[in-house]
Amino acid sequence: MTAIVEARGLWFAYEGGEPVLRNVTFAVEPGERVGILGPNGSGKSTLLWCLVGLYKPSGEVRLFGEPVHRKLLERVGIVFQNPEDMLFMPSLAADLCLPLLNRGVAPAEADRRAREALARLGLDGLASKDASSLSLGQRKRAAIAAALATSPELLLLDEPTAELDGRSARTLAAALLELGVTTLVTSHDLTFLGRIATRLLVLVEGEIAAAGPPEEILTDTTRLEAWGLL
Repeated sequence: MTAIVEARGLWFAYEGGEPVLRNVTFAVEPGERVGILGPNGSGKSTLLWCLVGLYKPSGEVRLFGEPVHRKLLERVGIVFQNPEDMLFMPSLAADLCLPLLNRGVAPAEADRRAREALARLGLDGLASKDASSLSLGQRKRAAIAAALATSPELLLLDEPTAELDGRSARTLAAALLELGVTTLVTSHDLTFLGRIATRLLVLVEGEIAAAGPPEEILTDTTRLEAWGLL
């Protein structure tokens, strides 16, 4: 079975700086929900953007068994840490329709898919609302709905629980568990990752320090403290 994501020997440094990623190698299999766990500044977000070509690392990245190219990225849904980066139209329905219309989807079909995606995230009654009128938790879910409207085979989420309270984080976790999409998510939220991840990668100073099931990683308090995660 072809891996959805393959990263082999990735190195990356910002201009004039020390390496942010150091020889990172891993794969994500179909149906997995893989959490990338690490302290602030460990390179989690940088790794995501290297996977989709926003940054150009050395090493090899393959998505769906192919080198990354523009057409391939239509199969990937990306959710940024700040939902405002994705939600800026007069209504949520318009936000979700925009990328579909840009791909040539007919307006009626785009509207149907947008409303279906909002319903999957429990936002079906808010299609006509401006994102600025919603709570942060609702905006986070709306951003995920925007990615889902394009029917992605891979969902990438960057720090989805940042600034959320406990109840909103639990609601978001429950929504993600119901989606059934191969997912790669960065976070330093141990509780959230324990709820949703089928496997964890621990990134420390740009290197994968550990990999394994959440029940193994999250109960090792000695190593969590050493990594600065407790």
